[in-house]
Amino acid sequence: MTWLAASSGLLFAALMLIVDPLIAGTPWWAEPGLWVPLAFPLLPWLGVAGAMAWLGSAATSWLHALVFSFIVLAVGVIPGFFWTLLLFDAFPDSASPQIPVAVSLCAGATLMVLGPVAGGRAIFRHLAKSRPAAAN
Repeated sequence: MTWLAASSGLLFAALMLIVDPLIAGTPWWAEPGLWVPLAFPLLPWLGVAGAMAWLGSAATSWLHALVFSFIVLAVGVIPGFFWTLLLFDAFPDSASPQIPVAVSLCAGATLMVLGPVAGGRAIFRHLAKSRPAAAN
């Protein structure tokens, strides 16, 4: 479970960089100067994904590792949206199914429920550990 966030980040990157452009018919790797504007939306996502992969590797609970994994996927909405727009500008005859955006929005919706559950579980666990020490 410790590598769940890192593996979900790698799978999302493959989905956004390879699978979605192949389905949409937008081979961005065939255009020589297109990678420069496409790299800018990836930079914030790479930073957050790296931080969540690092935190996920240190997670002691499977629930926290799952939350970090969903954060990696949910933050991908930003580069997914901009990649769709930039690829449509470069390839106007294409139609992207926007799979990365849909995956990110579903992960964000799941995170809205899973985040408070994981936070509440951590609070209750902390309170349960501190209660016997306060009684003595």
